Amino acid sequence: MQKHTYRTILIWGVIIFALFQVYPTVGWMTLSDEEREARMERWAEEDLEYHEPSLIRDTMRSLRRWAHFDRDRVITLGLDLQGGIDMVIGLDMDEMDEERRQEYLDRGYSESDIVQEVRDVALQRIRDRVDEFEAREPVIRPMGEAQIQVQLPGEQEIERAQRLVTRTAFLTFHEVAGENETDQILRAIEEEFPGEFERFVSRRGFEGLRQVPVEHIDRVRNVLERARQVEGLIPEDKRVALSQSPNPWDEPFYQIYVLDDDPLMTGEGLRMAMARPDQEGIGAQWQVLFQNDAQAAQRFGQVTQQLLGQPMAIVLDGRVVSAPTIQSPISDSGTITGNFTQEQAQDLAIALNSGSMPVPIREEFTGVVGASLGADSVQRGVTSALVGLAIVLVFMVVYYRRAGLLANIGLLLNALFVLGCFAYFNFTLTLPGVAGFILTIGMAVDANVLIFERIREELRNGKSLLSAVDSGYTRATVTILDANVTTLIAAAVLMHFGTGPIEGFAIALSVGVVCSVFTALVVSRAIFDFLLNRELLRGTLEMMSFFKPDSHHEFMGRRKIAAIVSGVAIIAGLGTFAYRGEDNLGVDFTAGTNMVVDLQTEETIGVGTVRSALLESGFHDPMVQEYDAGIPGHNRFMIRIGEGDLPGEEHAGELAEAAPEDGAEEDEPELAALEGEDGFVDIGVTAMVRGAFAPLLEETGAALEFDRIERVGAAIGDQLRWDALQALGFALIFIVAYLWFRFQLTFALGAVAALVHDILVTVGLFALTGREFNLPVVAALLTIIGYSLNDTIIVYDRIREDMRLYRGRGMTLAEIMNLSINQTLGRTLVTSTTTLFVLLVLFFAGGPVINDFAFALIAGVIVGTYSSIFVASPMVHFLSQWQSQRSAALSASASQPKTKGEDQAVPERQPRKGRYKRKKPRKKSEELEGGEETAK
Repeated sequence: MQKHTYRTILIWGVIIFALFQVYPTVGWMTLSDEEREARMERWAEEDLEYHEPSLIRDTMRSLRRWAHFDRDRVITLGLDLQGGIDMVIGLDMDEMDEERRQEYLDRGYSESDIVQEVRDVALQRIRDRVDEFEAREPVIRPMGEAQIQVQLPGEQEIERAQRLVTRTAFLTFHEVAGENETDQILRAIEEEFPGEFERFVSRRGFEGLRQVPVEHIDRVRNVLERARQVEGLIPEDKRVALSQSPNPWDEPFYQIYVLDDDPLMTGEGLRMAMARPDQEGIGAQWQVLFQNDAQAAQRFGQVTQQLLGQPMAIVLDGRVVSAPTIQSPISDSGTITGNFTQEQAQDLAIALNSGSMPVPIREEFTGVVGASLGADSVQRGVTSALVGLAIVLVFMVVYYRRAGLLANIGLLLNALFVLGCFAYFNFTLTLPGVAGFILTIGMAVDANVLIFERIREELRNGKSLLSAVDSGYTRATVTILDANVTTLIAAAVLMHFGTGPIEGFAIALSVGVVCSVFTALVVSRAIFDFLLNRELLRGTLEMMSFFKPDSHHEFMGRRKIAAIVSGVAIIAGLGTFAYRGEDNLGVDFTAGTNMVVDLQTEETIGVGTVRSALLESGFHDPMVQEYDAGIPGHNRFMIRIGEGDLPGEEHAGELAEAAPEDGAEEDEPELAALEGEDGFVDIGVTAMVRGAFAPLLEETGAALEFDRIERVGAAIGDQLRWDALQALGFALIFIVAYLWFRFQLTFALGAVAALVHDILVTVGLFALTGREFNLPVVAALLTIIGYSLNDTIIVYDRIREDMRLYRGRGMTLAEIMNLSINQTLGRTLVTSTTTLFVLLVLFFAGGPVINDFAFALIAGVIVGTYSSIFVASPMVHFLSQWQSQRSAALSASASQPKTKGEDQAVPERQPRKGRYKRKKPRKKSEELEGGEETAK
């Protein structure tokens, strides 16, 4: 009873925790956009009010916000499901350091090569910053010649993300001019601009510094800009710099510094930076600790030794962060203090760790985009998934009766636990995450099916219900743990080595695996025990069955036919894939055109309508997002069209004729910029889009305008592709290692062979059906890996159990495998059927955007079920036979006498007379790998 008491407390504690975490998300979804905006503004104002840290006050404020659906506790939806912010970052190549430019020229770079190199460096550093900012699955890709497009999900902390992305993060250290020199330079500025400077500047105490009230900073900044243009007014070796913006709780002043123009050193040797609380500061101030490499440490030590007792300015992007007085030499590590908040210190550390931008950058465009899948597709997908889940719940009750009802309770609790973990870990939910979630729900169903089938077997053997439930859980636990631990290992490796959608899928899968195991082995067992102890469940458990208990299908006997079928399918699919080439790749993997179009009419035009107009005109898989929605009289959309998504020749002529003449002349400069070397067809992308929209414009009376047209690179670049391949490679290595440990090497290789088989067949089916690979399809392929592993391990576990049970009874390995496959056949088909219920509804009712995603999952489930029967076990059988024959050949070769001239083996040491050489016991592995030999 004590054990059950602790278990009950644990279960209720987890349920309460999950409800507490999910509550803000559910409540936030019920609010209108106006209510959300009002609450965000009110909370932002509260955050600007500075208070001394107080545990009670901070806790009460946190609870009040939780009751009003705290946005920080809400599960954030990704770009594909909700949308977010779209920024276009421009690179100021004119401000590039001349020494660095000359270095590139000396290495043989052309001007265009320099621009591309600088853009690639800036793109990687922006990606590093966004990754540390923990924005899940952003879109970061090159655009045009010297631009980068950045899309970040959600509406949370957008301004902070903008500041972080656009910060150059160029760190320098400067000597501060003396008081007399400062007075002389500032007096000269006042004389040049009488009445425009000095009356807005005041002296700060006895430190000799000047300060400017916040309300006059624009006037003073303007004067300083003009002073820099006057030759000789500010000495060439000096610069006048302003401090960073004061915090709301600081004194409302900027400081003015006169510094040496040449920096004492830069931050190029900085090795690491981290934010830490400032123990010596007033209130809740933070600081940034930094460490230098060996070369920078030596230089830093020399510089600070020369400036003992003097101030040294720390300048970041042209603004003075602080100017502390050097008390002692600093070499390998130091501190940047500047009255930072925690957020400011963390952002500064992120920017410094990612490295400074190679050139100054600027924010050229900013807008709000809708879901990349389209709000209509998201809504249809959610509805379809809920309908599919309802069908699964009904099926479980019909098939397993009372046990199915208990399983449904466990499934709903499992979904609650997963969502609670998503909210607690501030997880951004994207379509790959949804794919991982669907897989975990399927695995949770599978765990219940395993347990129920085991209970069914125990009841057939004549055990009581109480004993059958206990034995069923005991025997199913090992199988469930093996299957889920293998999946968890793969997810952990993908999470560690993967990025973007790979990482998002792995996190969702990891959380789901842990929750499903807890629900199946702890929660559902507790429900059974509760009902049995109170005799609310008695007698027997009635269940339906697809197959008779003594059914015997000859699966292993058909393994050669299955091998031929699989081989033909793989060769045909891969051949078609190779023939199609880049036509296999969708909009996420190829360069293309990014445009913002404006359909000007008072009538509201939806994303689905725009997408349908493009699809009906021959465009393949265009990405359509709302852009700055809510402006009366304007329906603005961002459209992304890949190089392989343009209409074929049969549609090009029709679109050219259908395109309205209005605006054609305006498009000519844009077409000239897009055609030619980029390989677009003669009539141009904009002309084809105009032709596609012609029927819609005629129907609605709307006017079409192109606000922006840019050339963009692939959302999935070479680095992300390499990260994905590396993650999958390491995942396979760890899977082989674990299965070798739990089973044998032959079993591990068989599981990997089945996994590779499933991926290749699914990829081939995509090529044969003319579909394209995009990010949702990548998520589906990852899901197939998890499903294939889970299915195969369950069959393997039964084979291992039967080999122990039937050892010495004259059965061959093929017969034992065939028996095991038949025993798990009911569970295999029930699990596949319940998973297909959800996927089929998604495929037929989820809309065109997620149609490929659903198709890949359907193919993966069917192929995975096939491979667990006809590939995994036959592969183990083949390897075992080969290993047995090889061992027999080696033994026969060793027993033959050596001919003259051959190297003689060292004779084995003979046992002493009167002693007997003990015969070594036969290893377990030898019995399991005995091929067609009987287990003796």
